[in-house]
Amino acid sequence: MKIIDVHAHILPRLDDGASCIEESVKMLRLAESQGITEIIATPHYSHYFKNYVEDVQIACGSLKQFVKNRTNFQIQIYPGQEIMYSEDVPDLMRQGKLMTLAGSRYFLMEFQPFESYSKILRAVRTVIMLGHGIILAHVERYECLRDREKIEELLQEGARLQMNYRPVGNKWYDDTARWCRKMLKEEKIHFLGTDMHNIQDRSPRLQPAYGWMEKHLSKEYRNKICFENAEKIINNQRIE
Repeated sequence: MKIIDVHAHILPRLDDGASCIEESVKMLRLAESQGITEIIATPHYSHYFKNYVEDVQIACGSLKQFVKNRTNFQIQIYPGQEIMYSEDVPDLMRQGKLMTLAGSRYFLMEFQPFESYSKILRAVRTVIMLGHGIILAHVERYECLRDREKIEELLQEGARLQMNYRPVGNKWYDDTARWCRKMLKEEKIHFLGTDMHNIQDRSPRLQPAYGWMEKHLSKEYRNKICFENAEKIINNQRIE
């Protein structure tokens, strides 16, 4: 099955992801070897990494040109961002300084792990009120969302949820792995992503998670969260 990765820090020297273009290429090689055919590059935007739209477009274009000229990869790369939500984010959206995923209506938004639920809910409502879609990045990290009712409320408000592959493949006794698997079995998740940053401890690593999913999730749902919903982003279609 083809896989599209919606969350990857492959653009060199923009954040805490790839340190150089050579590492970017190694990450792409690892990704392609595991079935990934398309990647949305999502460098951080935060107070620490102020990567605006033009920065991302230039870096993404340079990497695509390097890959085209120097490798035989078939992998496709699209620009995006992972945005740390703060009070100035709505104004930056209005000014066109922040980037959606692959030119779609959807922003990939992250929060601090111990962020309050009220702030996450307020962010979801604000982004949607501005006419955009919002995808919560690595949703397994937010302690406040371990409450099922809060997940349901966010979904009803229009949020879409992205989970990382890695925790899904952890040992059964890991609390986060159990929560991730429960959310997947209940089909609450819209996207899976590698969130790859390097070729060492945060490399693309799909197989443990995918092995579990093949045993416990339907083929239709696996295809939806690994490929179909991401393809809709690239085609700027609404995610139901």
